[in-house]
Amino acid sequence: MFDHLSLGVRDLAAARCFYDAFFAPLGAAVSAASPRELAYGPGGEGGRFYLYPVDGPQVAGLGAHLAFTAETRAAVDAAYGAAMAEGATSIRAAGPHPDIAAGY
Repeated sequence: MFDHLSLGVRDLAAARCFYDAFFAPLGAAVSAASPRELAYGPGGEGGRFYLYPVDGPQVAGLGAHLAFTAETRAAVDAAYGAAMAEGATSIRAAGPHPDIAAGY
């Protein structure tokens, strides 16, 4: 439904460490990198998810929600574990959530 998504981050290098670890189990990798932008895509091809450095006290909208697809439950668990290991805060543990939608 969307062509790509861009998010501002305070520390591009730290964001790369986080998203490299998170996206690896999901089959995505860096497709382009510069000091002003970082792009991820499936298998490292084409940018779909972009990060760029910004200044200021708030860089993302409150209540924003991003959901990524995974081929297997093991990939979900691995991505969740990688995100947690990189310092993410969990609002809801990875796993089935049929209360939200079938297959979610």
